[in-house]
Amino acid sequence: MDWIINHLFIVVFVAIGVANMLAKAKRAGAPQRPPQSARSSLDPDTTERTRRVQEEIRRKIAERAGRLPVAPPTMTPSPAAGPPAQNIFQELARQMAETKRRAEMQERAQAAAEAQAQQRIQDEQKSRELAEVRQLAEAQRTLQMEQLAAADGATDVSARDKLLADLREPDSLRRAWLLREILGEPVGLQ
Repeated sequence: MDWIINHLFIVVFVAIGVANMLAKAKRAGAPQRPPQSARSSLDPDTTERTRRVQEEIRRKIAERAGRLPVAPPTMTPSPAAGPPAQNIFQELARQMAETKRRAEMQERAQAAAEAQAQQRIQDEQKSRELAEVRQLAEAQRTLQMEQLAAADGATDVSARDKLLADLREPDSLRRAWLLREILGEPVGLQ
């Protein structure tokens, strides 16, 4: 008993294999029933009833999927038309073609949405790069103005004024605070 519990995976796997073999043997030995289309072609009432049930099922599926119900195709049997089985196959082929067309349209819409998202990302990246270039140009312009002012000697700014000007900028203020913490009096002695 302990072996079965320890090797439960193997036992389950073998049981599934045996069940599959039995099911195949049962299907092979079962007598074949005539296909549904052959039976329905014998009775026109059965054909009409089947068609109505199929239309009702399609309508309910469409309602549950949130789509508007598609107007059912009006099928009037004509004397030149083939047996009802051929009409069913033609209808299935038409439905498959319609489904394929809808899937292609959804793929195109999804591809267009992805292209728009890519374009939006590229535009945002270009705008960020442009903003960085503008900031760099402004910083260079400011630096040039300071260099020109220093070279001309027109502005005789004291060290105190330079320090106050530096402390007006957030980065310089952070650096000053850090230097105070590092070089200042230890916290334990305050």
